Amino acid sequence: MKNIIFKSILSLLVLVSSVGCQDTLEELYQDPDGFSKQQADAAGISIIAGYFTSQLTRGFFLRGDYGSAYHQLRSGSRIMGTGVQLYYTVSDYGLSYTLQDVENDWGSNSFNRGVFNNVNSAWVKQVLWAQKEYNKISEEDRTIMDELYMKLLHVMKAYAFQRATDLYDEVPYFQTGSAGALDGEKAEYLGQEEIYPIIIEELKEVETYLEGVVLSSAEQGSFQQQDVIFGGNLMQWRKYINSLRLRWAMNVSEVMPSLTTSVLSELDGKPLFDQYTDVAGLADIAIVEPYRLQVELGITRAFRERADECRAPKRFLEDVMHCVPTESSVVVNGETLFYFDGDNSETGLMDGTVDPRTAYIYSKDILGRYVGAETTWDDGSDPNSYFSKAMRAYYINHPIMTDPGVTEITFGTPGNEQKITLSDEAAADLSQREAFLLKAFREHCSQYNDISWTIGTDKNMISEYNVRPQYNFDVRYPTLHAVETELSLAEAAVRGFGTLNGSAEDHYRNAIELSCKYWYDLNTDNNYSQQTTPSFPSNMDQSRIDRDRPSMQYDPGAYAANEAQRFAGLSSEEKVRAIFNQLQLHYNMFNFETPYAAARRLVNYLGDNPGSPYEVFQWKERFLYNPSIQATDPENWAKISQHDDFNLPLWFTGRQTKWKNVLE
Repeated sequence: MKNIIFKSILSLLVLVSSVGCQDTLEELYQDPDGFSKQQADAAGISIIAGYFTSQLTRGFFLRGDYGSAYHQLRSGSRIMGTGVQLYYTVSDYGLSYTLQDVENDWGSNSFNRGVFNNVNSAWVKQVLWAQKEYNKISEEDRTIMDELYMKLLHVMKAYAFQRATDLYDEVPYFQTGSAGALDGEKAEYLGQEEIYPIIIEELKEVETYLEGVVLSSAEQGSFQQQDVIFGGNLMQWRKYINSLRLRWAMNVSEVMPSLTTSVLSELDGKPLFDQYTDVAGLADIAIVEPYRLQVELGITRAFRERADECRAPKRFLEDVMHCVPTESSVVVNGETLFYFDGDNSETGLMDGTVDPRTAYIYSKDILGRYVGAETTWDDGSDPNSYFSKAMRAYYINHPIMTDPGVTEITFGTPGNEQKITLSDEAAADLSQREAFLLKAFREHCSQYNDISWTIGTDKNMISEYNVRPQYNFDVRYPTLHAVETELSLAEAAVRGFGTLNGSAEDHYRNAIELSCKYWYDLNTDNNYSQQTTPSFPSNMDQSRIDRDRPSMQYDPGAYAANEAQRFAGLSSEEKVRAIFNQLQLHYNMFNFETPYAAARRLVNYLGDNPGSPYEVFQWKERFLYNPSIQATDPENWAKISQHDDFNLPLWFTGRQTKWKNVLE
């Protein structure tokens, strides 16, 4: 989707010229006296339409948000291992191997409270105002568009509460049809056990309703104008709703397997997300002025400021995508030492044995290797640890190892050279050089001296996330994508909840193929540069931007077929773990909450955590409430404060006992 389309979407927030400009959205959308039914009728639109469009554009709802994304990157990576903050995984930075948690951090309040605060305000007030207006309209005066927009707002309400209850369990919930506090009604705190059956059933009713909706050409034109997510395509809404119901059915599978099975049966023959372009999300650039997007308000600012976790996880590159480093060895001081002299990507990408997404999602290091980093702790005592083997390649074949007269080593790409100089002791004694250089290179990389805490340099000593998809400002924030739907169908088949539209192997293969197409398109269909507005950051290296573009599109079908064959030979538990890995790999830095929910609920089935938390962090089972509730709502605080503890598993996990990390 091109920038010109997003500019037109931005203009749609101005419903019609008679209604005013975007600066008056708050007045018109939040104040029912500011936008009357008479005005709406005169403009030829439903009064509910304004609230509907406003709801779709809320920050961090169906699109990104700088602050929220920043904290989910910073704290979320520590408990899920989406990206690797090297200073928490190797001793060379200087931190100790001691247990920490993500609560004692300057950003923990924002991390914990963002979704809760939103579901109490920004994510629901449009629904409440719309419901209030809708309830004031007599049944005989309600138009088909009033009904349609209200039904879809109920879908958005259900989606908001699913996100909130998956993080906190009990949240202040208002029943569908109620205008809540606008009518003097106090929200009731409900948990997952109550909310999930409600929203699963409500969306079933909405999808059935949509199946019978027929719009006139004028109504269709109006709907197309207001619907900034699916462009007025009712079939896409049906696919989205059914895919949401599938997600929710799998989320409750540990505690309500009969409901899961029932929903799978109800979805038989229903349309679901099944194309790589099927995504529920909105691009930041559709809402935020381009000149403000990069430096102030977009998720790209979060990526720019979180270079810490731009390091690629070894778990994804090697364990999931089968991009494996090649090893060589050398004897030094009588000890056999290994180093990574390359990887298998050159042949593997061509013959379908290495995941094509390797070249689309990740970036090679300056030696031309796809070599990532582990989330387990490396104290430096093992000279042949993964990190040590990655670092040793920089110096082991250099004359500095054998020539007494060479006392410094320069490495890196032209124009971006880096240098390490021997100590006096190592300069005088060849036998000390291996130990000195290994320590020096480990420190250089782990302390981020290679990239100077900057994303997108051409100086990275290990693989990083590819900057091209991250800085594709046209990306529609993937709150739900067809890949997740295919993976849910695969898991349902593996675990015996129901089989729809093919076997588990079929859906697993489809998911990989769709993901490959999605990430290739996101990488290569990026027409931004350092001269456009918005642009790649000026402190990025153009050579890095250029080399992060894949030289070709690798055959997704060949790799997906190979993976489906591998998948077929796994045990049920191994298959479910593989499904989870694909889910987290696909969403990576763009969607933290969905893999986080999946990891927590799958602990019960797998007997272990499928995520990859850093060893030094306590596992977090839930998010913590905003303590201001104690003053504003002491009655409910007395109820919810009893489980305001990140060590307590949520209902949908089926567990009473916390999963514990290595040091817990």
